[in-house]
Parts: sequence; C-alpha cells; structure tokens
Amino acid sequence: MILRFVRPAVRTAVCVWLLACVACSKEPLTVYTPPPPEPIGDTTFLMNNPVDAALLLSLVNDVRAKGCQCGDTFMAPAPPIRWNKSLERAAYLHSQDMDRNSYFSHNDLQGNTAGKRISRMGYSWLAWGENIALGILSEKTLVDGFYKSPTHCKVLMNSKFTEMGVAKVGNFWSQEFASPKPGH
Repeated sequence: MILRFVRPAVRTAVCVWLLACVACSKEPLTVYTPPPPEPIGDTTFLMNNPVDAALLLSLVNDVRAKGCQCGDTFMAPAPPIRWNKSLERAAYLHSQDMDRNSYFSHNDLQGNTAGKRISRMGYSWLAWGENIALGILSEKTLVDGFYKSPTHCKVLMNSKFTEMGVAKVGNFWSQEFASPKPGH
C-alpha cells in the first residue's frame, strides 16, 4: 500500500478524510427505535406485598393536592395518581432482587433501570420515575422521608406521573411511577 511510505501524521489525516467521505451520506437518517424489552413469562405472579396501597395513595395524593417545597424548589399541586398493579409488580421484583442479592441501587445487577423493569411487566410508558428506600419503615415514615429528600420529593410531585405502585420485600422498598403512552 502506498500510504506505508507517507509520514504517520499525514497517513492518519488521509485515513480520517477517507473515512469521512465514506461515512457521509446525503440520504436521510433513519431513526432507530429499539424494540421494547421482552415481557417476563408471567406478569401476574403472586406477590407477598405487605404494603397498604390505599394508605400510600392517600399519603402521596394529600401532598400532591397541596403542593410542597422540595428542597429549594416549590412544586405546584399535581393531579392525584392511581394505583397500578403492573407498577406494583415491577416494584416488587426490584425489592425482591435487592433483598435476595444484598444491594441497594436504582439499577439492578444487570444494569437495567426501572424503565426496563416496568416495560417487562407489559406497561407501555410515556414517562417513569422511581424512589427506593431501605429500612424498618411504615408507609407514613416512608412517604415522610421521601418528601424530606429534594430528589425523592420531585419524583413524588412530578405532574407527568399518573400511576404508582409500591412494594416492600424485607426492608427494601421500591416505588414506581409512570404514565402510560396514549392509547394504552
């Protein structure tokens, strides 16, 4: 090859220029949307979830109705949210995984986020959020703690979210929020 006798800096510049010429195209770019993750085999499994869903909804919706201060940001009142079983199941599996594998993180051990876990439950979301907690907590102390944390508070007060599910396994709590895509 003739480039073998050219100085390394010139050779690199020529290679970069050739790559740029080959890589450029006047055709419009096609947007690639990856397919949703495959749902798990059984999205209707039995859960041993000890949380009081009615109490959690009441506690969260009471504050959402009034608005609140999340750190240095005032969050305006937000519409009430509804309980969603698919979100509860995603929360349950995450809490169960953290409990079984002794870790505490929004990403599971495979690096998946709550968005992927929620999708695996068959929930087609437009937006999602997650709060997690670890400790011997009641529904009231859980929600109080979330409202005292600016980051968690902003998730609770996010008006984009219309549905919620919460689960506890051991002392691991997961709270999933989402809003479904239109038509779902």
